[in-house]
Amino acid sequence: MVGTQEGRQGVKDFWFRPRDLRDLFGNFRYFLGLTDRRPGFGHFTYAEKVEYWALIWGTGVMGVTGLMLWFKVQFGTWIPRWWLDIATAIHFWEAVLATLAIVVWHFYQVIFEPEVYPMNWAWWDGRITEEEYAHEHGEEHAKWLREQEEKKGASPPKPSES
Repeated sequence: MVGTQEGRQGVKDFWFRPRDLRDLFGNFRYFLGLTDRRPGFGHFTYAEKVEYWALIWGTGVMGVTGLMLWFKVQFGTWIPRWWLDIATAIHFWEAVLATLAIVVWHFYQVIFEPEVYPMNWAWWDGRITEEEYAHEHGEEHAKWLREQEEKKGASPPKPSES
């Protein structure tokens, strides 16, 4: 929930940062075998941010262009006909792009990626193992471990014996 401190932090983590660009290039270097170390991603990886923001952007584009096409006559009285032709093209190609993003990118990451094959079950219950968490979100995992250690060390003080 956005109204909680954790929710507000999640929204902050969702914005793009310069670090995402460094992680992108670091990941390219890792996949090309130029380094043996994968970037330690935070709460959201650059790829997750791109996918989620594409969903938000695509929904807006499909909604606006869809309404324009649905109410052609009404919009046709306000705007030139060629705007509706452009809206048709944008709506079509956004649908193609969204379909390809789901089939190619998302299915690959969830089903066909060699590290998760035959399937990443997080789509089913939202859970991953600690090993997967450390591998996929190394920086966030390290932060979680520090928090766990702080909780263990924060035991109540023992009463002094007098």
